Amino acid sequence: MRYKLNAPGLKIRRSRGGKVRLYWCAPSHAGKAGYGLRVVALPYSLDNPDHIPLIEAACQRLQTEMRLWLAVGGRVQIAYDGTILGLSRRYQTDPASPFRRLKHNSRRADTYVLKLIESAFGKRALAALKLADFYRWYDEAKKPRSPGKPERVRRAWGIIKKLRELFAYGVMAELPECERLYAILRHARFAQPARRRVAMELAHVEAFIPQAIVMGRLSLALGTALQFETAMRQRDVIGEWMPVPNGDAVKPGEFVLNGRRWARGLTWEDLSRDLVIRKATTKTGAFAAHDLKLCPLVLDLLEQVPPEQRTGPLIIDEAAGRPYAESAYGREWRIVARAAGIPNHVWNMDARAGAITEAEDAGADLDHIRSAAAHSQTSTTQRYSRGAVGKSRRVAEMRLAYRSLRNGS
Repeated sequence: MRYKLNAPGLKIRRSRGGKVRLYWCAPSHAGKAGYGLRVVALPYSLDNPDHIPLIEAACQRLQTEMRLWLAVGGRVQIAYDGTILGLSRRYQTDPASPFRRLKHNSRRADTYVLKLIESAFGKRALAALKLADFYRWYDEAKKPRSPGKPERVRRAWGIIKKLRELFAYGVMAELPECERLYAILRHARFAQPARRRVAMELAHVEAFIPQAIVMGRLSLALGTALQFETAMRQRDVIGEWMPVPNGDAVKPGEFVLNGRRWARGLTWEDLSRDLVIRKATTKTGAFAAHDLKLCPLVLDLLEQVPPEQRTGPLIIDEAAGRPYAESAYGREWRIVARAAGIPNHVWNMDARAGAITEAEDAGADLDHIRSAAAHSQTSTTQRYSRGAVGKSRRVAEMRLAYRSLRNGS
C-alpha cells in the first residue's frame, strides 16, 4: 500500500534480503555544518497503517530539531559562566538578543566570526581581560596566512567589531564585566581595512558579454549587463536562497534547494510592457526603478531569450535549470572573466561601483545617482564612486573660465 507521507527526510532502503527499512536522514548541508545526527533508524513499517502517523511525527520532530540547530548556527545553549564562550552562546540563543533579529545571511556571517572567537579565546574569563589582550588578539588575527601574503586586517577588524557587539549585548542583558569591557573597546582604536577602490569598467563588460555567450552563459552576460547598466546589487538581480520556515509548504513553481527557497531576484514579471523595472531592494527595501530601453547592453541580451522562456526568474543557471546556487554565480562568473582577459582583481560585485563611477564621470547629479542606486544617503553613493573625475573636471573647467574672464578684463 502506498501513502503520500508528510515525512521530511524519510529514506526507504531495501536490504539484500529484500526487507524494507526506514530511516530519517539529515540533508547534506546540515552534515557539512556539523550536525551530528546524520541517520536515524525508524522502527516502523509502511505496511502497517497504524505506523503512518508515527513515521510522520518522528520525521517532523527530527527535521524540526535539525532546523532549530541550524537556525542558531549549530550552537547549543549553555549557562553563562563568565567566559567569552558563555557570553557568545548566550548572545546566539537568547530570544531577546539582537542576533536573533538579524537576516539569515547576516546571522550566518556572524556565526562564522563567533566560531573563530570561541575557538581562539572562548575559555578566557571576562573578569581577567584587559586592553592589552584585545591588542594582542588583533595583532595575532591580522597576521598573513603564510609568509609573503598580505596582512588580514579585515579579519582582525571583524573579530574586534564582533567582540564589541558581544559586550554591548552583555550590557543590555546586565551581565557582569560587560560594561567595563565595552567601555574599553569603545575608546580603543584599531586599524580598519582599506575600502575597496576597484570599479568595473565598460571595457570589462564589453569583453565579458561576448565571451559568456560563446561559453553558453547568456545568464551571466545578462546578469552582468543589468548590474552595470542599472547599478543594482548582485543579490537584487540574481536573488538569494532563504531558509524555509517550519510548516511552510512549497508552492508550485517555487525553487527549493537544501532547505532554502529562492526569493527576491528579478523575474520576467518584474519587467513591464514598456521595459521598466520597479523593485524593492533586498538591503533597505527602497524602491529602484530603471528604464531598460536606455540600457542597450541589456536590450541586446533580452532579445536573445526565446519567448517561451520568458517566465519566472530572469537569471537561470543553464547547467542546473534553476537560479544559481549560493556562490555559484560568482564562481562561474570568474571562469568567464578569466577567459575574457578581465584581471582577477576586478570582481562581479564591482559592477555597481563601475556604474556609479561612470555616472559621476558623465556629469550626473550626485543626488540623481543616489536615487538610481537606491541609496538612502549620498555619503554611501560617494563611497561607491571610485576614481571619478566628473566633479574635479567641472571645477577645473570653471577655474579656467574664471581665469579667462579675469585676464580679459
